[in-house]
Amino acid sequence: MKTEELEVVVPQKEGMAETSEPVRVWPLIEAALNRIEADAATRDAAKAAMERGEGLVALGNYLNSEAKRIRKMDYAFKVPLIVAAAELARNDDTADSYYCPEEGCVYFETDDDQYSFHVHKDWTVDWPEVVDEVVPGYEWSGEENQTWALEKLLEFLETDLSAYQGYEE
Repeated sequence: MKTEELEVVVPQKEGMAETSEPVRVWPLIEAALNRIEADAATRDAAKAAMERGEGLVALGNYLNSEAKRIRKMDYAFKVPLIVAAAELARNDDTADSYYCPEEGCVYFETDDDQYSFHVHKDWTVDWPEVVDEVVPGYEWSGEENQTWALEKLLEFLETDLSAYQGYEE
């Protein structure tokens, strides 16, 4: 499937919406990348990351970390990206997803990392339907992801990163 064609249907809690229409994920991510003025390498990495569940998780983590750097981020990408990440990760077995209702968070665990997405403001979404498991009191490591968010995203590029201006390992 082409990155630009990825669509998800966001499950809604009962009584919230009659039907949910499919949402194209890439245009929302592209708008977020435009908002943060992402460079070409970051855009390439975003597209490459969208091919795997763990890649979508890393991309979501990156966009969330960048949103703290700018003012007035449009978070329209967040829910469709999380839904797509959970679906793709379940299919390619690259991450497990959990929802903690007390914290209002969706968590992803990959082989190497743990990611957190606050979704309490997205209260109309049927999060138990999205994730693999509901885990009240989920144990979160509390590690700060922002310092390595871009590095994790760039790992999805299959090229020599030294070719990109400003990137140093």
